[in-house]
This record gives sequence, C-alpha cells and structure tokens, in this order.
Amino acid sequence: MNRLALGAALGGLAAYLYDPESGAQRRDRLSAMWQENRDNALQAGRAASETIDSARPLARRVSKAVASTDWASALERRPKASLPRLVGAAALGGVVVYFMDPTKGSDRRMSALDAGRRAVDYLVAAVQPLPSQVGSRVTDAVAGVRSKVG
Repeated sequence: MNRLALGAALGGLAAYLYDPESGAQRRDRLSAMWQENRDNALQAGRAASETIDSARPLARRVSKAVASTDWASALERRPKASLPRLVGAAALGGVVVYFMDPTKGSDRRMSALDAGRRAVDYLVAAVQPLPSQVGSRVTDAVAGVRSKVG
C-alpha cells in the first residue's frame, strides 16, 4: 500500500510539473522557490527526520502493546525532549504550508513582510531619540563633576 501511495504521489507530481500548458511555468516557479528557501527546507527536513526517529520507539511500544493488549506499557511516558520537537516540527510544517499555499501564500508572505517592516520602523522611531538624551545627560554629568572639582 505504501508503494501504491508513493507511486500515486509521484505520478500526480509528474503530471503537475510536465503539463503541456503550464508545466514550464510551474517548474520555473518551483525552481525559484527552491533557490530562495533551500536552506530552510533542508533544516526543516532534518528536524522532521529527527522527530520521526524519536517517535519510532513510541510507535513500536504502541504496536507491541496493541498486539499483547498491554495498554499500560503503551502509555509509558517518554523523555520530555521529544514532545517539544514534535510540536515544533508540526508548527514548522503548518507554517510552511500556510506561507507556501499556491493561492494565498504570496499575499500571506507579503503581509508578514509588511508587518515585520512596520515593527522595525516602530522600533527605530522609539530608539532614535535616545542618543540625544544620552548625550545631554552625559554633558550635564560632566558639568556637575567639573563644578564640584574646581
């Protein structure tokens, strides 16, 4: 069954990418997206692989428990480090799907970039008056020390 699903997925991908009308445009868009996001995709793949590797022992225990009807061993707690990784991988996968959606993904990416730019502009506006305030306070402190010294 796994081979059937993999074959169906690969066939659908081939039909999508080698469509006579839109295939070239889709391949170019996919290539450009890969060039932009290659490092992030590889990092996400590594994180997903680590998460899958950490989930294998739990899956084995559950399978054994189901076979032997020993539910207590299936529900044993695993080290806490694997749950945050699993949640992080799920969140990362959700973010990737959310921002790479073919219909609304570009609008979402632009909206996120605009929000980031507004946040940086706000931070810059909040920090800009500080150098002049620091300079005047230093000048006042130096004048106070001079008046006391001599």
